[in-house]
Amino acid sequence: MKYSLLILTSIVSIHLNAQKNDYNHHGHSLHCIEFTDKKNSPFSVFRPQEFLSARALERRELQGIEIDENDLPVSPDYTEQIVALGAPVHAKSKWLNSLAVHTKDTLLLKKIAELPFVKAVYPLGKFRKAEKPKMNKKRPKVDPSKHEKDYYGQADNQIKMLGGDVLHSYGYTGKGVHVAVLDGGFLNVYRMPVFDSMFNENRLLGTHDFVQGDRFVYESSSHGCNVLSCMASKSPHLMVGTAPDASYYLFKTEDVKGEFRIEEFNWVAAVEYADSLGVEVINSSLGYTGFNDTTMSYKYHQLDGKTAMCSRGAEIGASKGILIVNSAGNEGSGPWHYIGTPADTRGVLSVAAVRPDGKRASFSSWGPTPDGRIKPDIAAQGRHTVVASMTKYDIQRTNGTSFSSPVMAGMVASLKQAFPDRNSEEIKNAIRMSGSIASQPDSSLGFGIPNFFFAYMAMLESSIIIDHRGELYYAPKIIDSQLHLFVEQRKATTIKLTLFNNFMQEKYMYEGFTKGNEIAEVKIPDLKDWPKGVYILKIEIGLNRFWLEMVKS
Repeated sequence: MKYSLLILTSIVSIHLNAQKNDYNHHGHSLHCIEFTDKKNSPFSVFRPQEFLSARALERRELQGIEIDENDLPVSPDYTEQIVALGAPVHAKSKWLNSLAVHTKDTLLLKKIAELPFVKAVYPLGKFRKAEKPKMNKKRPKVDPSKHEKDYYGQADNQIKMLGGDVLHSYGYTGKGVHVAVLDGGFLNVYRMPVFDSMFNENRLLGTHDFVQGDRFVYESSSHGCNVLSCMASKSPHLMVGTAPDASYYLFKTEDVKGEFRIEEFNWVAAVEYADSLGVEVINSSLGYTGFNDTTMSYKYHQLDGKTAMCSRGAEIGASKGILIVNSAGNEGSGPWHYIGTPADTRGVLSVAAVRPDGKRASFSSWGPTPDGRIKPDIAAQGRHTVVASMTKYDIQRTNGTSFSSPVMAGMVASLKQAFPDRNSEEIKNAIRMSGSIASQPDSSLGFGIPNFFFAYMAMLESSIIIDHRGELYYAPKIIDSQLHLFVEQRKATTIKLTLFNNFMQEKYMYEGFTKGNEIAEVKIPDLKDWPKGVYILKIEIGLNRFWLEMVKS
């Protein structure tokens, strides 16, 4: 594994158009067997409970997502025939309709390739045997001298930059949301005080090592631990993450000992597993552009969101209603320059990095995609990002989109908690539209730095938002049963609302004030029984005046 700025933005790629006679040109021990179809299968889209959890089915039902052939497991009949020939299975992917098998036998691979249901055979990389787990059970002692005044400790800037502290104050901290973290290892997570609440409250739901085929993930790399701390930490006044009350799965998909195409296969298999478990949010601080075998490396024109193995898997995962958040990459000042995969995927929220002052970090990868789409999508703090120290009760600072991504993913989980019944496209759109440059998105920061409380307010039924500059940020055209007004003010000021019907007859009036340094909320309730038609709302915030025309549906 080549680290750049401590980032696991891996350099991996794939020849998706590998010829059927390209069996083992570099002596790899892992190979992909791609099938033509899913025939001879006992599974049916009419019995999804046999391969999807109740939670996964509920997510699909809430978002109106149908069960389709992608959901069906790989044909057991085809798998059995491959195994019978002498090729043990390393992993399966139903979305890619493929097996990863470990063998170096060229004659066996040729025999497999000649089977009528095999579409292609191509190398993936090297098989890693599971190592004996090593655990350091010595726990760092809690040191109160490290505490800050702020509840979030030294992580306050990266959370407040996103409006996360305000969203959290409304009780949305990711509780009840299931998040999967895909990474290269989670060294020491089990012994760190910042994760005590996650373990004590049984919010670590499961682990799996897709590289070595076991469930021990506390090895290989500290990267996953750092990433997780951006979301799951809960040590008030030292470090609190962006989703401190969410529940987590930890999946090791990255082989830190080298750059292999199998990592993409592992990635897709992990996303499929997360989908089957009913996970709502995935963080992936990983990216793929090049490979040790340079004949497999991507070219820029292939970053179209549908060529790379992991991009194809990511797009299917997003279509299943999962909110996938992925680091954009750290090649902004390097020779590659652009984002990687699966950050190129349409359905993925790809995250750029900014400095603590909100300006772009020089290393953050650029878009757009070769087909002209805006990428990255959004941005969060990725320079001098606060992560938990693994060796003592403390924090450290590090750089990379690997950390802007989980800072963002935790906020996505917190927003998902607020709107469990809303579909992922609505949530992603609200996040993008709350961005600091949403009116003029670019290929550097996408829609900019989102404000998650603004996104929350925009998703509420009939909300009006006026920001601290006294500018109308958002206003609905249609109102239904309630109308919310949110006023962000730095100084104390008066608030007056007057609602008129189309004949300018006063129907409702409210007078109040905001103390300053707060977001004041005013509700006009019980509109459900009001007559349909046009209404005029006059808003007076200090000396500012707004007249809004809305339609009662």
